[in-house]
Amino acid sequence: MRGALCVPIGTGVAAAATTVDPCEGRERFSIHYATHAFEHPFFPALEAGAVRGAADACLDYSWTQDNAFSVASTIGRMEAAISEKPDMLVFSMADPKAMRPILERAKEAGIPVILVNVPDPVQQDDRSASLIYIGPDEYEGGVEAANRVLAAKTPERAVCLDSLPGHAGTSARCNGWTETLKAAGVDSDDVDVSGGPAQAEAALLAHMRNHPQTDAFLTTTGDPDNFGVVSATLEKQDMHGGNAVLVTFDLTPEVMQSIRAGDTLAAIDQQPYLQGYLPAILARQYLEAGLMPGRDILTGPGVVNAANIDQVELAAQQGRR
Repeated sequence: MRGALCVPIGTGVAAAATTVDPCEGRERFSIHYATHAFEHPFFPALEAGAVRGAADACLDYSWTQDNAFSVASTIGRMEAAISEKPDMLVFSMADPKAMRPILERAKEAGIPVILVNVPDPVQQDDRSASLIYIGPDEYEGGVEAANRVLAAKTPERAVCLDSLPGHAGTSARCNGWTETLKAAGVDSDDVDVSGGPAQAEAALLAHMRNHPQTDAFLTTTGDPDNFGVVSATLEKQDMHGGNAVLVTFDLTPEVMQSIRAGDTLAAIDQQPYLQGYLPAILARQYLEAGLMPGRDILTGPGVVNAANIDQVELAAQQGRR
């Protein structure tokens, strides 16, 4: 578990000798992030946003995560977070059906909840157990990925390569991709590439043997075991350089390098920094004054491609992408 306290900020000439604490005199509230976070290139930006947001909002902050994606372990951490009775909880509903009872338990305990990254479809119509959702529309992200491909070419066949089967968000990405391509007359398949790089490469090669005409590829994550394996396999098969179109979700240094090299058409971005930062800012406003936006805040889909890669790489160097 990690914590972050308010950062003193100096002002004027006197800053060299005296610092002014902007949190002085403000009531301390606590916020606990118990999302499905795990050791993965996506989550450092989300945590960086949480750290900065807690500091800016003068909140005591807690964060937990797993070594690998696990619904069961996430539920355990959610339950532990409720038992600590923070002033605000931040959850992500990677498996809405399994996690909904825990969300209801937080409600029964009187602890307000902000959802990030993956929403609960039920809560989109009934806000009784959560205040707001901050994150992407994953289905629309899949739609955007497909439209980017269709603007570049009409594929003969497409595939969505999912490294987190059972995750509500990645499933929605594949659904948006597949349904958009189908409407354009292009067949697309979903392929499970979980289990590590060797299994991912084997699954991809098997699919390509069965469907050699496949020339449009979507990876549901930008991590090495998904995007990295797919990109490397396409290179081995001499399918970069216009012979195939590759789109991915989320950003890593490898993804940005591939976009710059012209091997990846685009990455669908969801701005995880904001998913960490905004809950803390809204928590302060809610706990102090009862303020909360009336609608969900969508942080994606956004598109990173050759047109904006310079700005995005700069933000990544600052820890915000």
